[in-house]
Amino acid sequence: MKLVPMRFKGVQWHHNPREIAFVCEKHINELHAPFDRSFVQDTGRRNRLIKGEGELYGADCREQFARLYELFQSGGSGVLAIPGLCTVYAVFEELRLTGCPGPDVLTYRFVFRELMERVEERTKTACTPAQGETLWDVSYRFGIVIDRLVALNPWVRRPDEPLGGREVALC
Repeated sequence: MKLVPMRFKGVQWHHNPREIAFVCEKHINELHAPFDRSFVQDTGRRNRLIKGEGELYGADCREQFARLYELFQSGGSGVLAIPGLCTVYAVFEELRLTGCPGPDVLTYRFVFRELMERVEERTKTACTPAQGETLWDVSYRFGIVIDRLVALNPWVRRPDEPLGGREVALC
């Protein structure tokens, strides 16, 4: 199996984070009626938070962090692809350097906030990506875990390379 690195807006992590958490919450309102019972109303889910932490290591660990910081500073939204999970459309909300930096190691934390966008229905068995699209883009558009797409399309050497209009198997 090919190891797929975490990726956001075309920038991939040199080393996957050690820990990743998805925080899912709902909007719940409780209405109190005087001298009566209360009523609970579920008004839908909130945007998920994707939090994580890890280490950047190697002689270039400071350059790795600088690339992440530049990505954070650039703002805007994009496709966030995490190994083993469906891709989401998100914004980079927080990047934090934590702990004492070592000579070849930096510890960091991050937070992404999902933007609830529509995902295409998965009734197709294959698709032809637009020029410049990658397997990550297809993963997000159809809600398919990137590792599954990599297994279904062995001709793709790396999921971040443009597919050049070639047909991609979805199931």
